[in-house]
Amino acid sequence: MRKVFAALVVVLLGVAGGIYVLGLKETGSYVALKATFRMGGAVYKEYQLEGDTLVFKFERNGDFFTQAIETKEFSTDEKFAPKKVIMEVNTNGQIKRYEAKLVKEEEDRLIYEVSEL
Repeated sequence: MRKVFAALVVVLLGVAGGIYVLGLKETGSYVALKATFRMGGAVYKEYQLEGDTLVFKFERNGDFFTQAIETKEFSTDEKFAPKKVIMEVNTNGQIKRYEAKLVKEEEDRLIYEVSEL
């Protein structure tokens, strides 16, 4: 009888732990980044969580880039609760980082803006 009770307790703890972990994944919001670039050619690569900082990564390769100001919007497909949002631009191996500012909070979406200007 004790073995059955112990097994039941283990199963219930496992279920409770699973529910807790799933609940943690749902905390946070989708993050949108409105990025302004000082020249063309920036290609979005990925976003990456570095500790409590969300980094949107871009790459620019080549010798000539259009001298036009471009604004683009990118969004995560997962929910996060970042303390900071950064835009990283790698131009021919030269990496520059820009900190984004939170401009709007919606129900399940945080909107940040950043500029390379």
